[in-house]
Amino acid sequence: MSGSTEAQRVFDAGVLSLGIPIDGLETERDLPYAALAFRRATEYDPDMCDAWLGRAVTGDTSSEVIYHLYRTSTLSLFREQRRLGLPQRALSGRFQTGLYLDYPLSTKTEMWLAYAASMIGAKDFDEAEQVLDKLDQTTTVHDGDTDEIRAYIRGVLHFTTQRWPDVLSALSKSATFTDSYISAGADLMVGSACAQMGLFGEGIRRLDRAIEGPVPGARRAAEFCKGLTLREMGEEQEARVIFERIYSEDPGFEANAAALADPKYRLVITSKEIVDSRTDRWDPASVPSAEDLMADDLSERGNEYLRAAQEELDRQIGLSEVKLQVAKLKSAAMLAKVRGDKGLSSAARSLHLAFTGPPGTGKTTIARVVAKTYCGLGLLRTPNIVEAKRHDFVGQHLGSTAIKTTALIDSAMDGVLFIDEAYTLIQTGLSGGDAFGREAVDTLLARMENDRDRLVVIIAGYDAEIDRFLASNDGLASRFTKRIRFGSYSPYELGDIGKLVARTRDSELSDAAYDELVNSCVALCQSEALDQSGQLRPGIDLAGNGRFVRNVIEAAEEEREYRLSEIHGTNLSELDEAQLMRIELSDMQAALKQVLGMTASS
Repeated sequence: MSGSTEAQRVFDAGVLSLGIPIDGLETERDLPYAALAFRRATEYDPDMCDAWLGRAVTGDTSSEVIYHLYRTSTLSLFREQRRLGLPQRALSGRFQTGLYLDYPLSTKTEMWLAYAASMIGAKDFDEAEQVLDKLDQTTTVHDGDTDEIRAYIRGVLHFTTQRWPDVLSALSKSATFTDSYISAGADLMVGSACAQMGLFGEGIRRLDRAIEGPVPGARRAAEFCKGLTLREMGEEQEARVIFERIYSEDPGFEANAAALADPKYRLVITSKEIVDSRTDRWDPASVPSAEDLMADDLSERGNEYLRAAQEELDRQIGLSEVKLQVAKLKSAAMLAKVRGDKGLSSAARSLHLAFTGPPGTGKTTIARVVAKTYCGLGLLRTPNIVEAKRHDFVGQHLGSTAIKTTALIDSAMDGVLFIDEAYTLIQTGLSGGDAFGREAVDTLLARMENDRDRLVVIIAGYDAEIDRFLASNDGLASRFTKRIRFGSYSPYELGDIGKLVARTRDSELSDAAYDELVNSCVALCQSEALDQSGQLRPGIDLAGNGRFVRNVIEAAEEEREYRLSEIHGTNLSELDEAQLMRIELSDMQAALKQVLGMTASS
């Protein structure tokens, strides 16, 4: 006898032992024998779905049986039942939904739902979701009962994993469910989800429906959740009435006992954004902590600041040595952090800097780059920079300077204080010394020490003058140990700066205008003159380097506007874009004459 024939023989015996007649033959109901017969049938033919169903009918709804029902449902379901002419649902078991209810087990849909529920119970949530999704995709004919239980099982999946927004989505039509038992369980899930998301009014409305429903387990859970919801709404007395009544009926309900004893026992209110932030979508505990979220946010913003700093640095013309020094600052800070993360010691380095060199060489711009870099690396909380000179520190009388200096430093906290012409803080040649300047410096040094983790100071000026300034107070030199030197721009670098400045203002230099600017810069770079302090300086430094070029471009634009208006009169709207943008040789010559004349007179 073949295995299939033997399987059919014992299957038939199992059906008869359930008290189901076959071809007029009927025997007394013998459930243990039926269970044995169906077991033998599955051993003889593991692909006989109806035999696995017979095992479920006799009460065997183990994970093994549920899995094989799911597996074989598309292979042979109803084949043996049709052979025997059994009526619909003659073989029908029941499966546990995982939340309060059991449900009939006879059709392919029910077998798949039983398997999904089994996977939820086994915490294989991915498999459960895949089965439910596949069932939705393959179901072509819908009926109300099937739709309700399918939505219910999906709701159980998300309720079990506390994906509250998905509970609401899965059970969006549950208010119209016709099965009172499914409806009660759905009301409990929806009410709980609403409460957990702060939708207290709708939460209580759905919880009340569950309390009035026919499912005792759902009723008790809904009462407890309602009590917690009332507590969140500030209705503590009403909440205690519920907790006390539950305790009187079920003192072993530990969560209720805890809520009764501790008014701080509360719901954990969440949101879709928080649920979506989980690193494991099924694990409520995988939500990043506030500290983690803040760290991630800071890291993302830090990377943005670093990118912005590098882009701004790359835009600068020339300054190759300065760019190298800034890169070294960045790498030193990054490696110090890496060493610290690996438990290696790293010598503390002062973040304060001295920028030395002539005016107009990009010191303020590089200070902004440093501020963004330090912020991006987490050394400062903000990329803010406060620019200051002597008059921002010094008051009108002794005592007021400390107050003014303190207020200035407060405005720069968590960022950079950039002091241009820092040497002017301590003025020389005053009878009795500069008491106001020394008060400002003493206040600055004290704050640099007390707020060393929140304040970076950058001082700027000529090398010799910065040396004099640092020598004026024993505490200054030890705090400004890192110096970045800015050299004068070359004539062609200044010409390129002119092109860049013009481009940012929707202007452009003609070739002749560019050459005129460069030639003028050559003459300035080769000349020397005395500054106001009697020091011999290159003419380009006295003119202001990049600042000189910016002034020239602005003046050249004015000359262009005047030239065009003189030539075209009132017909300016007829000018094309090129004419409106181009700075010609005559414009540049007039601008240079004007700016150089002002420089010479100053």
